[in-house]
Amino acid sequence: MKKLYFLTAGLLTFLIVFNSVAQASRTVSVKASQGKAADWRTPDTVMGNTTQLMTRTVSGSNDCKKSWLQFDMTSLYAEDSSIPGNILDARLTFYGGKSETGAKSYVVSGLNNAAGLEGWIASGLTWNNAPGNDINSGTGLNAAKTTSLYSASIPVPVLDVMSETPEANRAALTAFLNTDTDGKITFIFTAGSTTYLWNAGQPLEPILTLTYALGNNPDQAHDPNPADEAVVETDLASLSWNNPEPNSPGGVLTCDVYLGTEPNVLTMDKKTLAAGIPTVAVNKANFPKYGALNNQQTYYWKVNVHDSSSPAVINGQMWSFFTNNNAAPAVDAGPDQVAWLGKSGTPGQEIILLNGTTSDDGMPTPAYTVMWSQISGPAVTISPNDTDDTSVTITARGTYVFELKADDGNRQAADTVQIIVGTDSCDASHMSTGQPYDAGDQNQDCIVNLQDFAVLISANWLDCSDTLTDCIK
Repeated sequence: MKKLYFLTAGLLTFLIVFNSVAQASRTVSVKASQGKAADWRTPDTVMGNTTQLMTRTVSGSNDCKKSWLQFDMTSLYAEDSSIPGNILDARLTFYGGKSETGAKSYVVSGLNNAAGLEGWIASGLTWNNAPGNDINSGTGLNAAKTTSLYSASIPVPVLDVMSETPEANRAALTAFLNTDTDGKITFIFTAGSTTYLWNAGQPLEPILTLTYALGNNPDQAHDPNPADEAVVETDLASLSWNNPEPNSPGGVLTCDVYLGTEPNVLTMDKKTLAAGIPTVAVNKANFPKYGALNNQQTYYWKVNVHDSSSPAVINGQMWSFFTNNNAAPAVDAGPDQVAWLGKSGTPGQEIILLNGTTSDDGMPTPAYTVMWSQISGPAVTISPNDTDDTSVTITARGTYVFELKADDGNRQAADTVQIIVGTDSCDASHMSTGQPYDAGDQNQDCIVNLQDFAVLISANWLDCSDTLTDCIK
């Protein structure tokens, strides 16, 4: 007769600790999201106890129980996409819940990711519908859908005593976790050789502890382009990465590329590439559902690598990017101006205000820069030259052109303003219109008067150029 109970958790929580080891790593402890026991004696009935997981087997009868425990890692993986496939070490911990004599043993198996059965719900779990269960065996499971990981025991006195994955079995547990692609991890517990106990020792809940490497892992697809968590535009042409080295010289690598809007390969588009190819175009032909990128959307992608020299899939990290179409800044250098030297009261000069207006959509960052520069005209100093509104002091007649440019770090835009400065208002007026002076305006002061008449006739008034008669008729 063997039996094991232990408590389940209802919410996902985690604790992060940085390890001071040679390889930069991080440790995450996660509480179980759901769990349930199933009883062979009532194969189509959901067991009433919602807080305890149990294992039991009675030789020669169907008085047997198995338990299913799930950890939902999707939120954690979304926060840190370097975890999947990059786990260095793992251990599963829980506590005994009954005071008994003699150590109690149990066996831990994992529900294979490829089985596609992670959608089970504890409130509906029975012996007959439990994923991966062999309904005709008190301790057996479906070998095609599950992986046996290890056996362990809870030492006496059992009550509230911790048991966790033995050191020698952690590599197998770690390898199993690195095959996960959907963020859901299910463990199945069956009775060991002499087990009869349960865990009701709240709040001593089951914990899964992972240690994973930080940064790129050269044994996986790495160095993604766009970089993880990059902001890109919807016209992103392709995804690319660096492949790992084959396990054996001459091995051939083939990549499966996944793209979707949630970090779950079951919902993603999948494109299998030709051997050795480390890039894929982002289009509808390769990714029918997600190849036309929408604006303001987070996309997830990963690359699993198949190595001809090894049967195992090299499970890639889950990367992401965010689409945000960046518009160039809006720039208005202001209206063209006409002025003249001394207009404001200071003879021989005029201060011209350059009143520009700029704005931006806040991408790729909220900050952007502006710059005024002179395009043509007698040289002047613009000070300051990095604000929308500034001024120049002009002391020479001429046509000046100034440019205001805005740069958001990705796109630029510019506008120009023309400033015409005459020696006086009459000069400035004719410079701005390009119209000739009136024929009678001999002194070009914009008015025809006696001064112009004097210019025409006074200098030669009554002069005679007839040398024959002296103009005497």
